[in-house]
Amino acid sequence: MNPWPALFARLPQLVDRLEAIGHPLLTVEIDGEVVARLVRPGRADLEAHARWPGMPTHTAEGWLLEALSKVRRYYPEPRERVALYAGSQPLAVVRRREGVGHAA
Repeated sequence: MNPWPALFARLPQLVDRLEAIGHPLLTVEIDGEVVARLVRPGRADLEAHARWPGMPTHTAEGWLLEALSKVRRYYPEPRERVALYAGSQPLAVVRRREGVGHAA
């Protein structure tokens, strides 16, 4: 089973953990290889940005969903796992699960 849906289902919890850790760097690792390093805006930064006319209004969850969706376009089927780190602290590691049924 693909790890992306499981990761997207945890977005609110991930954002809460990111805010608690407070590190602005989000690292995305696919199958043991770093594929993206993103500077994550805080909730206050997103709210301040949205106050200007014509600027997009993103929530922290919306920003994370958009960022991870872009990475997913390039790596739609990870072989082993997807891992997220806030700085050097692990945030989430989702491993690929194989189907339950076995061929005889």
